[in-house]
This record gives sequence, structure tokens and C-alpha cells, in this order.
Amino acid sequence: MSLDRTDFGAFFGEVHDGHTPFRWQERLLDHLLHTGRWPDQLVAPTGAGKTSVIDVHVFAVALMASGHPVRVPRRLALVVDRRALVDDQHEHAKSVAERLTDARDGDGVLTRMAEALSLLRRQSRRPVDPLLWTPLLRGGAPPSREWLDDPVGCAVLCATPDMWGSRLLLSGYGSRAQARPREAGLLAYDTVAVVDEAHLSRQLVTTARRVAELAAVAEEPLDVPVLQVVETTATPTADAGVAVGVEPDDLEVDEPLRQRLTTPKPVTLLPLASWPLPPGGPARKAGVTALADEAVRLREAYGPTVGCFVNTVAVAADVAAELRARGMKIELVCGRVRPHDVIRLKPPRSGLLSIAGDATVDVLVATQSLEVGVDLDLAAMVTELAPGGAIAQRAGRVNRLGRRTTAISVVVPAADLPAGDRLGPYRREDLAAAHAWLAERQSDPHGLAPWALCEDRPPVPTPSRELFQRLELAEAWHLARTSDDLAAPQEDLDLWLSDDLDEEDHEFGLVVRHALPEDPGDAVRLIEALPPRGYEVFPVSIRHAATIRARLKPDPGALLLRPGESPCPLGDERLRPGDQVVVDDTAELFRAKVFTPDGNERVDDVLDALDRPGPGEVVLRIEGETAGHRRLLGAVAAATDNADDPDPVAIARLLREHQEELTPRPMVLAAADLLDRPENEPAGAEARLVWRDQDDDERDLLRLIVVDLRQAFADAELRQTWTPYRRRVTLRRHAEAVAERAKLVATRLGLGAELVETFRLAGLHHDDGKVDERFQRSLHADPALGEPLAKSGVRDARMIRRLRTASGLPTRWRHEQLSVVRAWPELSTLDQNCRDLAARLIGTSHGHGRHGFPHTGEQLVDGADDVTTALFDEGLWDELIERTHARWGVWGCAYLEALLRAADGQVSAEGS
Repeated sequence: MSLDRTDFGAFFGEVHDGHTPFRWQERLLDHLLHTGRWPDQLVAPTGAGKTSVIDVHVFAVALMASGHPVRVPRRLALVVDRRALVDDQHEHAKSVAERLTDARDGDGVLTRMAEALSLLRRQSRRPVDPLLWTPLLRGGAPPSREWLDDPVGCAVLCATPDMWGSRLLLSGYGSRAQARPREAGLLAYDTVAVVDEAHLSRQLVTTARRVAELAAVAEEPLDVPVLQVVETTATPTADAGVAVGVEPDDLEVDEPLRQRLTTPKPVTLLPLASWPLPPGGPARKAGVTALADEAVRLREAYGPTVGCFVNTVAVAADVAAELRARGMKIELVCGRVRPHDVIRLKPPRSGLLSIAGDATVDVLVATQSLEVGVDLDLAAMVTELAPGGAIAQRAGRVNRLGRRTTAISVVVPAADLPAGDRLGPYRREDLAAAHAWLAERQSDPHGLAPWALCEDRPPVPTPSRELFQRLELAEAWHLARTSDDLAAPQEDLDLWLSDDLDEEDHEFGLVVRHALPEDPGDAVRLIEALPPRGYEVFPVSIRHAATIRARLKPDPGALLLRPGESPCPLGDERLRPGDQVVVDDTAELFRAKVFTPDGNERVDDVLDALDRPGPGEVVLRIEGETAGHRRLLGAVAAATDNADDPDPVAIARLLREHQEELTPRPMVLAAADLLDRPENEPAGAEARLVWRDQDDDERDLLRLIVVDLRQAFADAELRQTWTPYRRRVTLRRHAEAVAERAKLVATRLGLGAELVETFRLAGLHHDDGKVDERFQRSLHADPALGEPLAKSGVRDARMIRRLRTASGLPTRWRHEQLSVVRAWPELSTLDQNCRDLAARLIGTSHGHGRHGFPHTGEQLVDGADDVTTALFDEGLWDELIERTHARWGVWGCAYLEALLRAADGQVSAEGS
């Protein structure tokens, strides 16, 4: 089947309920196809359909795959400082991916696109891999990793600025240190970043464009597109480069667009005697009552659903409680809500957080989290005063389709604003400018209609820093030392990422678990077996960490989870971005299912509450809390001959037999299905039993855990010694498979013949160091087999750690370091540049060795030879790393490393 440019309208209609694209969206696609580059600016007012960049990207990549001559970036990163918008964009990207997957066997445009995108897919034996990767990078949530294994495929990443920017700077928040180079490399090449609300992320845009400059000035630039950066704005500037977007003539042709952008949204100011609302007292009550009164009035005048936007979570909770007390149906959404609690407000359960709406909801109370991008079509709105840009964005959620009359009310101070640099989350001078601007808009009948604001734009926020920082090459080389403990902490990235150096807005994840064991060791083992899932994580500002610590009861306490480290009890250590804290469900830190520092309510554990769990989300805990659970545990104990290696098929049978007595039933059945898998298929799940010793002859079964192993395929550390297929893998077989896959990946990306051969050699030798006898003992290898192993087949992480400890290997010993030594004689026949690059790729093939390894030649291997001594005692390895940085660039080297590691990851996930 063929695919051509004229198919875009049909594809757009398939993923947008039959709607046709606007002219500006067509122009954007044509610009990309004609130039291979995205514009520097995307000029589109609120409501113009900026999320369509996802559709343009996917279609353009599909065209490229089907033979279109212009090369376009394979990855799109949508970056915006609003969690709700990140989630909304992610939902649309996932929907497109699902539609493409479902259409593989059809005959329409989606089928032709699926066929085209399948040409980019890695050549694997895993048909479950999607045609479109849709990773989510959002503060507090476990980051997506599977996309890293497919540098050739099409991807749409949805991210917040700090999560995306930290990865670009080789310091990914919430990532293991070993994953950071491959993230940075894949984001700096073959990627376009669309930064929404760019005026709020000017330092991020400056840094991203500087990274693109540094990547392009290497001695030997790669023949792969470097990072492209797009700003979205409603008001373009003349000196910002190429701009594509809505033009005045478009409103004469696109009637739906004209309705959206020009239908009046009259605005009225409501003076309040005491604003901002004080923390308590009569003035607080009066302010909450005034907001509730106006919401009720608008509901009576314009129907459901009315939006009520406020500036803080505490005010949102108070207003929601007041409206509920008046008998209205209220939904409360703010940035500190778990994704699980938002799912119920989206189709198919509810249409509230969609363009369809939910007429059963009277008022939607929200904070800044719903300002941007979410496709709401509110009947009317009351909002607290906020900066002009925020007010315009909130107004964009009202009468989004332009099909009704509406009204917007803004609560403002009756007199001058109180003194102080900041009032709530905003600067006083920005609020004062917005107040004056709104007073003028109040007299314009068009009010806050998006097109009217193109002429009378909202006041631009006052820059919180006088100078934006320019990333220099020396700083890039410093950041590239990802294997070292750098003197500067991760928070210092604010210098290159944040527009406000005074505001600490980094986040950690807060997770609530039922009956967290009081014994710290038992609690650690339980969380290791059942790590947090993204849907159960509350994003919380790090500045609230001390408050949480002070309010937690000592027994049970809380656990700290940090990427690359074992869980441990929460102490006084400073939290970092991307950390997670697990607390017991007795913790009273919430109001209306929202985290607040002064909350006094509890929330439920939702780990196993999903009705339709996806890959990596199946989890079952049976802990004897009900009679049915106790009967099952007894049956499992009676049917278990080997307590350390339970029979998954037998446990699956018992789960089905007892299903009527067990909750939650969807998880019970899903767990049974995953356990009962044929031997020739990848392991779906693992059953783990926790026993209590009583005496030498008797043990009680305390807990049955079923763990979804499909998520483990993305764990780069585990894949080094583990295969999802229940078998051992010889080193020769694995090395040859990685060499061929590395050659294929490099070829399909259009790298030159010399680089392709370098990749093949690196893949062939990347695990040579595993022949060390001590390492083979750590794999539980059988000397009688006659061949060293690459993968042991041992899946239990505890067993892997025990084998490693008993092997005699020094702490932090890395087989890649020895791989470089063993491969050096063959690499020495190459010219220096190819030798350096091949050696670097071998030594860094699992993210270590940047810039050095912790062991000297003698510590690496007994009787170090001249090559070992030169490399790791006399500084040759450090020189080699610096020479390759100079030749291919910091991000170029990271990208090349990412390609080899992707080939290795693909092969390992296939069981080879």
C-alpha cells in the first residue's frame, strides 16, 4: 500500500472524530515536508489546535518511512510546564498509537500508515512493540524507558520542562546515572522539541538551542538531524526565526476556527475587600463564599459545567467544600492529584476533562494545572486574579468551540494590592499589570476571545532573572562525566533550565500503600517486589518534604526510593527531583484526595485498583486480611513443594478456583493469565511467597505476590544477566546477535560505512569481559557446558545479588572495563579514530566508564598486562574519552552510545 501527502486529511479525520485539519495545520505539514525542519515559532492562539503537532509529526515520519525524500526528526518532544496538559497530550498520543496498532489488518489510511511505520520498527521477535512510542516524563512518576531501545522508530514524548531539560543535559531527574547518556543522545539528535508557553520557559529554550549548536560544531558531525526547537506563541516576534501558524485569511475559510477564536468572551471584574484570601478568619470565609456565590450564579445563568479557577490548593479545597455543602456536584482537579484519580474524569467513565464535557457536574474547581491545553468546553468561569497570560489560558477553557454565549468573572482586590514581592504563587507586579489590563478588556465586548488577545496581548511576566545563562563547551564536558559523583548537585541545573531561580519547584513522588510493614527490612523487600506505578504517584514539591517528615508517625515510617539505589527508610537526607517516598495509608496528609501540607485526611492505596491493567501494571497482593485470602494462602502453601521456586501454573490454577473469594477480581484474573504462560513465551509474571519461620518443621505463608515481569524488559541493569525467556544464553550467541543488530541499526539510520563497521565490532566485543571466571560464577554458570554465558536465566533479584556477592568480584567491578582490554588487540588494527570510538562504545556499553572506572589495572584482573596498565593506570582511557568528545561531540558520543545500547537492549529483550 502507498501513502502520500493527500492522505493527511483522512488520517486527521480518523484521529479527530471526522474533523478536517485547519489550513494552518496543513501549512505546518507542508513546511516540514519541504524543508525537513520544523519552524522556529508556532503561532497559534488558545483553541487553535496546537496538539495537532502530534498528528503532523506522526504523519510526516510515516511518509518518510514510505519513501518521501525529505528526512524529518523521528522523535517529537512536547514540553510544557503543566502536568494536566502533559497528561492530556500523552493521552492523545496513546490514542493515535492504539488506533495505528488496531488498524494493522485493515485497508484504510491508518492501515497504510501502520504499514509505513512498521518499516521503521526494529527487527525483533516481539510483535507487542508499538508502532508509535509514547513515553511520559513527568515529575514524581516513574519515567518511561522502553523508547530508549528503539532509536529508529517513531516516538512522541510528553514531558515537563525540568524532566526533559535535565535529560538533555545528561542529568535526568529520576533516571539512573547509567541511563543518562542514552537519554541525552536520543534527545539531542533526530528529535524536535515543541515548547508550549515558551515565554514561561525562556531559559530552557535558550539552553536547548545552545545544545543544538554544540552538537553541530563537532570535528566530525553526525549525518543525523540535530535537535530542533520550536516555540509556541500567540504573538510572534520578528526576530525569532521562521514562523508558521494561524493567519487572518484562515478565519475566512475555516469557519470552526473563526468560531473558536472570535466568539466574544465578556469579562467582568468582581472586587473583593480582602484579596488574596488570608489563611483564615472571617475574611477567608467571605472570600470563599464570594467565589462560591459567583460560581452558583454562573451555573444558573449558563448551565453546566462552570469552571472555578483559584491560585492555591487550599483555596480550591475550601471552595469545593462550600459548593458541596450547597448541594452541587463538584469535581476538584489540581496538580497534586494522582493520575488514577483523574482517570475517572475522562472517557469512557466521564467526559468532564474532554471537549464533550459532563453535564452532571455543576462546577469544576481547579488550580493552574488546567490552565493550558486541556480540551475543556466550560459554560462560564469565575477565577481569581492571576498574571495576564494565566488568565488568557484559563479563558481558553471557556466556550472552547464558540457555540454559545458565555461570561467570565475575575475576582480582584477592591483596593491596592497588598505589599510584598509575591502574593501566593505569583509576583505582585505581574498581578498589578494583569489587573490594569483586565480593566481595559472589561470595556471591550469581545473580552477575552483568543483573536482579540492577539491585538491586545496579555502583559508579559516580569523576568525573574536578568540574564539567561549560555551553556559553554567546558560545562558540557563536565556534565558528560555521568559516571562520576560531581561536586555540583542536580539542583544546580536550574541555572540552565529555570526562569525563576528563587522558586524551588522541583518535585518528588508521594505514594500511599496499605499496611506498610513496620519492620523496615520487610517494608524494603515488599517495595522492591512491588515498586510504585505511575498512576499511584502524587507529585509533591520538594519544599514540602520537611512538613511530611514532621507529620508522619514513626511506626510504620516511610521509605525513600531513589533511582539506582536500594529502598531505605526515609531519613533527614535532602530529597532530589525524581525521588519517591512511600507512606502508609494511615498518613493524614490530604484534603479531598489532594495532597496539602495541612491536610488531615487519608487516601486509599490504588496499586491494584485498575480495571484493565496494561503491561507492567498487573500486581496482586494476597496477605491474609480476609477469610478468602487466608484460604487461598493455605491452598498455595499445601501445593508448594519448593518454597523458593513456586510453580506459577499451579498458583494460576488456585487463583482461578478461588476467584469468587478474592479481591480485586480484575487483578486476580489478570495475574492468573500472566502466570499461566507457555514455556516458549517470555515470562509474563512471577509468583513470590513470603513465609514466617516457626520452627524447623513448620512455616506459615504470610504473603503471595504476583509481579508483572513485562516491565522488567526495560530494566537495563537486570537485562545484563537476565532474559525474559526461561533459558541461559551463551556469550558467543549474544555477542553475534548484538553485532548484527548494531550494524542494522546504524545502517537504517544512514550512518556511513566506516561507522557501521565500527558499531559491528563494538557489538561483537561489548561483553568480552564476561568470560572472567568470577563473573561466570555470578551467573551460576555450569563449567561442564564448555561455553561462557552472557545471561544466566536467574530472574530473582535477590538470588542475583547473592550470586554476585559470593563470586569474589570486587565491589563495583564492571565487565565492560575488561571487555576493552580483551578487544584491544583486534581494535589496534583500525585507524586511531575508529579504534577510539569502538573502544569507547565497548567500555560505555552499559553506561559506565564516563570518564573513568573505579578500578586500576591490578584490581580489574590479576597480573595486569601493558595494555591494561596503559588504559587504566596511565591515563589512556581518559585521553580516549576526551579525544572522542572532541571528534564527535559530547552529545554525538552520547547518541552513538545510545545506538549500541539500544541494539543490546533489543537482543536481550528477545531472549538472545
